[in-house]
Amino acid sequence: MHLKAYQRGPTPPRRRRKPSLVLAGYSRSVAAFQNQQLSTLQRLVRRLLPLHPAQLIVLGFALAIGVGTALLMLPVARNGDGGASLLEALFTATSAVCVTGLITVDTPVFWSGFGQVVILVLIQVGGFGVMSFGTLLGVLTARRLGLRSKMLAAAETKSTGFGDVRRVLLGVFIITLLVEVTLALVLILRFLLGYGYSPGEALWHGVFHSISAFNNAGFALYSDNLIGFVSDPWVCLPIAAA
Repeated sequence: MHLKAYQRGPTPPRRRRKPSLVLAGYSRSVAAFQNQQLSTLQRLVRRLLPLHPAQLIVLGFALAIGVGTALLMLPVARNGDGGASLLEALFTATSAVCVTGLITVDTPVFWSGFGQVVILVLIQVGGFGVMSFGTLLGVLTARRLGLRSKMLAAAETKSTGFGDVRRVLLGVFIITLLVEVTLALVLILRFLLGYGYSPGEALWHGVFHSISAFNNAGFALYSDNLIGFVSDPWVCLPIAAA
């Protein structure tokens, strides 16, 4: 017998996996983990957030009012020492977001420049929300689409059912921007040439009253509102037209 017949042959070398294959497998694992985490987050958000559009609108307005109230309570938002009280800040923020124009304090005297900017942002946010909601309702009414049928279609297709919502909102945004910029330019020129305002003051007053007028907010940077411009058609007529 030959001992060589019982000897094991040489061990074949192990095949090493290519680095590209290893990286691809790792990438797939990471992607799968991220998708799992995202799905969990989406389920959590769907459980916490209301699903009805009306509830989402109310939640959005409440969130804007809450943030505005907190900002207006900061000492930097008020002229003088200390910050505004909760009632003063809450009432002003609510009036600005809901574009009612009611005030309990003198806007140019009580609020600082920072506070006035906060009010202006709240007016813009609230006004855009009201106009967008009204425009969408107008689209539904014009097309004679019943709310019940829209909700049934949304439930069946698992979608909102408003295929042109983005286009409508974009149209509202463009119109808002064009009107506010045009009105602001007219007011800026009038304040510069007719009343001797400095460029910065004319810019701020023009922008503020343009946004306030277009969104029907009623806020003004004058203690007597716009009574001082009652005989000036270059101020009253453009604001009325907006």
